[in-house]
Amino acid sequence: MKLAVVTWTLGLSEPQALLAKALALGLDGIQYSGDHRDACPVDLREQARRAGITILAVDPINAGPQHRADATQDLAVDYYRKVIDFAAELGNVPVTLQGLSLWTRNCPDAASAYAQLLACCKVIDAYAQRRGVPTLYEPCNHFELPLINTAQQCRELIRAVGSDNLRMVLDSFHMNINEPDPVQTLRDCAPLTAIYHISDSGRGAIGTGHIDFAAQYQALVANGFSGDVSIELVLPHLLPGQPPGSESDCQALDAQIRASARQWRAYRPAAAQAVTAGG
Repeated sequence: MKLAVVTWTLGLSEPQALLAKALALGLDGIQYSGDHRDACPVDLREQARRAGITILAVDPINAGPQHRADATQDLAVDYYRKVIDFAAELGNVPVTLQGLSLWTRNCPDAASAYAQLLACCKVIDAYAQRRGVPTLYEPCNHFELPLINTAQQCRELIRAVGSDNLRMVLDSFHMNINEPDPVQTLRDCAPLTAIYHISDSGRGAIGTGHIDFAAQYQALVANGFSGDVSIELVLPHLLPGQPPGSESDCQALDAQIRASARQWRAYRPAAAQAVTAGG
């Protein structure tokens, strides 16, 4: 189980700086959350290899259309094909697809929006399979994205796509908002989950809110989770999608990331003992 950081939270876009930050934080990898046009995939792949950093996924942060008139199915597919091409050159790194819901804003109702989302997912996943790229979908809370806000909705979407190539990303912060029982959700979805995101109920470090991360860790490892984990934190005085803007903010965020990584790693012996005792 590798431990990474979702890169948009750092306020960095230059690949060398991102990799250096991940190393300085004592992490195993990054979830590259930026614009695919900002980096050469071959250079990023080689820099990551030399640094010993794994790229868990490509998670395009500005994945929606720039203008409302551009929110069409054809343009959505065209955009994501370019992201898939980037990920293929990066080393067949998985790509997240939840940003596709932002391309449905011109649909007249929820049913047609879901139909467009499903059609896009099918076309893009098929293209990704041909390129050897796995796909992922993260259910995000209803304040951030208009469609697929729960794990059950995500599982239904994956079944409708009908592909073994598409798996799930679950996020403790989003689950705290939209899941009645996040721990049960993790038990149910652990085998289908490729990446798990950790941030506490207020988006900060483990221990700054009320989420029971020890229980969530146990629910994952005891029920077939074989994926990796990304830390995705926001400082309490910043807006939900706002990275640090000053040196003091950067230092505070670094401290919270390190503290969360230490705490998550500390769950491992206890989880191993619990599995042994239960077996």
